[in-house]
Amino acid sequence: MPEDDDATLLLETRQNFGDTYAEVRAWDVPPSERYPDGVHYSMQYGTTDGSLIFRYDNFPDHPGAAEHHKHIGESRVEDIDFPGVLDLYRRFKAEVNDHENGQWK
Repeated sequence: MPEDDDATLLLETRQNFGDTYAEVRAWDVPPSERYPDGVHYSMQYGTTDGSLIFRYDNFPDHPGAAEHHKHIGESRVEDIDFPGVLDLYRRFKAEVNDHENGQWK
């Protein structure tokens, strides 16, 4: 959870697929220098043994990354357009379903 006491949980879900999982958390936070869009989120898809497949987030402590970005594996970060939490969640879920053959209903 964000450190801000004024944060409101918008979305939280976790899906397990055996050897992989998807986990999503998003909060509405007061707009600030750290989170100018007023949202803080992480949408992660990984293996249960701890390997990252991909993750969308807006944690500001990734040097060289834009506010909104996607981690691919452990070493690659790409800037992304941020269409809003729900649209990004739909994109994330579709990408997970591509990997999981549509298992996430």
